Amino acid sequence: MAKRKRIRPHDTRSEETGSEGVKNSASLAAPTPRRFRRLRVALILATIAGLGWGGQQLWESVSPQVIHRDRYLLSAEAITATDQPEWITGDVLSQVVKNAGLDRRISIVDNSFIEEIQNAFALHPWVESVGKIEKSYPPAIHVELTYRRPVAAVETTVRDSRLGVAGNSVLLLPVDRHGIHLPAEDVPGVGLRYLPRIMGIVGQPPQGQRWDDPRVAGAVDLAERLTADWERLYLSEILPSPRPEINGPRQYFLYDLITRGGTRIVWGAAPRDNPPGESDFQEKLQRLNRCVRRTGPLDSVRGPKIVDVRNGERIVARTAKKEKSSEDAKITK
Repeated sequence: MAKRKRIRPHDTRSEETGSEGVKNSASLAAPTPRRFRRLRVALILATIAGLGWGGQQLWESVSPQVIHRDRYLLSAEAITATDQPEWITGDVLSQVVKNAGLDRRISIVDNSFIEEIQNAFALHPWVESVGKIEKSYPPAIHVELTYRRPVAAVETTVRDSRLGVAGNSVLLLPVDRHGIHLPAEDVPGVGLRYLPRIMGIVGQPPQGQRWDDPRVAGAVDLAERLTADWERLYLSEILPSPRPEINGPRQYFLYDLITRGGTRIVWGAAPRDNPPGESDFQEKLQRLNRCVRRTGPLDSVRGPKIVDVRNGERIVARTAKKEKSSEDAKITK
């Protein structure tokens, strides 16, 4: 029996593979439009980066000459600031310009221009904060400022060689609501004398620095809260206790108020301390007002000797001095 010859189907894989290889090689040889666009974008970006780097290098080499050209320098006459209040007699703007050397020293195109101006004003003792800084060309700036306001004066003594070996000179040093030491020479003398006077404080920080004494901080807090009532109640001095009260983990100082008539008002802790078991600020003020309505103004020796409003209302009258009898007068003669 004759064997049938098996016919194998024609294998086209090699032909297909060959044709695909030809196609792939053709596609690699000739970039598609999409690849061409990518190459063009990459080339453009590389060119821009190169130009940017080159421009930066060029600017760094010539910027010192350009920045400090005369037409870009800020003069003292072109610097303005918020009008200063009436309680400051010194010229804050002129002092800032002089102390920082701003006249024709810095350029408005300098990257550090705004920072330098801000720091120059912020360092002045009378400046509480620096707000918006507007610059323009020709070179000019306007600076918005918030000024400090004196709320009290610390009475302290310093040795004065002109007064002899044991001589001391009394100083009144104004402070703001944060306890910052303000320049006394810039405050009118009359205004300084009528500020609430904080007594019993030794030493002083440099101008523009905070008083590092918790008694000053508490007294300033009390003076600020009593600002609207200070003149009406004829108050004059704030006297802190020499040592703090200790109430568990808390420590705080006590304060007395002295009136122009010599009445001592036992106030207690400062409003910011508000220790437990002690009346708050409003309760104490109401008691003091009731006392004034009953006894009259506290501006003379006719007023009471002591008014205690710390935890209630206690009034101690003054003891009148006994007049000498006629017989005593004769003996004295």
